[in-house]
Amino acid sequence: MRTGLQASMRRLGRATAVLAILGIAAVAWAQSSEVVVGFSLPLTGGAANEGQGTKAGAEMAAKVINDAGGFQVGNQMVTFKLVFEDDKCNPQDATTAANRLIVEKAQYVGGSFCSSAALAEMPIFAALHVPQIIYAYADALTGTARAKANADLSVRIGPKAQIEMAPLAKYAVEHEGYKKFFAMGENTDFGRSMVEEFQKTVEQLGGSFVAPPEYFSFGATDYRTILTKAKNSGADAIVAIGLQQEMIGIMTQHDELNVPQPVFGSDLLQDPSVAKAVGSKRAGAFSPWIFDIGQTPRDFSRSAVEPGAKALDDAAMAQTGQHANRNNGWGWGTIMLLKQAMQKAGTTEPKAVMQEVLSGATFEMPFGNYGFLSCGQADMRAGVAGYTADGERLVADRSYAGASPAVLTSEQLCK
Repeated sequence: MRTGLQASMRRLGRATAVLAILGIAAVAWAQSSEVVVGFSLPLTGGAANEGQGTKAGAEMAAKVINDAGGFQVGNQMVTFKLVFEDDKCNPQDATTAANRLIVEKAQYVGGSFCSSAALAEMPIFAALHVPQIIYAYADALTGTARAKANADLSVRIGPKAQIEMAPLAKYAVEHEGYKKFFAMGENTDFGRSMVEEFQKTVEQLGGSFVAPPEYFSFGATDYRTILTKAKNSGADAIVAIGLQQEMIGIMTQHDELNVPQPVFGSDLLQDPSVAKAVGSKRAGAFSPWIFDIGQTPRDFSRSAVEPGAKALDDAAMAQTGQHANRNNGWGWGTIMLLKQAMQKAGTTEPKAVMQEVLSGATFEMPFGNYGFLSCGQADMRAGVAGYTADGERLVADRSYAGASPAVLTSEQLCK
């Protein structure tokens, strides 16, 4: 009897020990799941301001999540590890950056900010089934390039050229009454696609370009020749598309040359660094806007601050003591999109997560609350900002492009 009892006790002890070990393992597993998110960004060079801002936004988001101990996905508590590579806003360095991120075992990738870089990376990530969350504006990234690369796991979290240029061109024609435009832009997929989309909307509304668009090289610093042509072209207004340093140069030299035509520029005109550099020289200009934290005066009735923008701004104030900007939104949005999609999918597995992103579900993003279309394009909208000597005003809300006469619908975004 004693021998049998002792044997039973030994078996019970072993079973208890096994259960305890399994329990400890389950707890450890639930607390230690780390997702690696890589970023390909222009951290140096002419677009470094945009890249560094995106990096800061991603780091803010990861800090908020990781400092809270992560977030629950099924039985896991998930945290993020971020890795960054410098693509310098060109295809060659972007290819190197993409390969490095693969070596660093990135499970998801954000980037690039630059269209030519994102296009070069797309086939690399698609071949290895690594989801690419894109910031660049070229239409091909959610069109022909995505289809050709079979990049079914890629999405763009912000606008394409059409989303920004349709309301801007409509405002120029319908509100300001301009009919004839002179166009100048960066000679990249970004610049060309933005100019082309502006032209399409202008022509749809009865306007025209007075001459073929003039394109300048990436990182150019002297725009006087082109601006002189614009001044003497007979155009009512100028559409000028560039990145941060380019828009600073264009607006500064536009003022120096006393060019009378107003500028309809890229959303980089809204960048705080541009505002600081050119000051009142932005007066009379207009640009698209996609990010608003409620501090800018507005000419429309909606007063609510979108939740995703508020969450980012709250984090920026807590971590840096400064308000968030649009560039922070790309990085913040990448991390928060993945977090929400993982929670909805109940897994961190990339294919399942991206299927959730593309399911039509709505996500809280820094650029509004929206879902994603089957082509990977965010179904979001841009408004229009105007500039005076005193600063910036939001002159048209996100709904403007869809109001009569409508120049943009969801159905058009995947064509």
